[in-house]
Amino acid sequence: MHPRYELARCGQRSSVFGRRRSLAALSAVLTLLLAGCASSGNLPPVYHPPRPPGAEAVQEGVRKAAAEVKLTGGLETSGVRPTDHGPGSYFVCLRQRGGPSDRHPAYSVFFDDDAYKGIQSSVILDTCEAQPWAPFN
Repeated sequence: MHPRYELARCGQRSSVFGRRRSLAALSAVLTLLLAGCASSGNLPPVYHPPRPPGAEAVQEGVRKAAAEVKLTGGLETSGVRPTDHGPGSYFVCLRQRGGPSDRHPAYSVFFDDDAYKGIQSSVILDTCEAQPWAPFN
């Protein structure tokens, strides 16, 4: 092969190797930058699923709920049950003492852990009418 052609090929090789070196250096720098971002101390909090409310939280929540919907007189509640609808993960049914009728509608009182989350009119999915009722103290 002619020496002039060899020089041209040799120059191409050095420029190719130079490009490869610069790309390798760039990828190493980018990898280090990304690794620095991944070791951030600001991790999201660990998820803990809600737990059922305690007896004192239920009493306090039911009192708040009864005041919100202006229930007076004797009250009845059902047991605490989990739910996948409404503002909380657990609920109890609430009604004014006297049995089911149009005058004594049922309500659902919602909780997450021991926190009262709200009250709404009971829906068919809550099956409050089929629950055993106990007087509320």
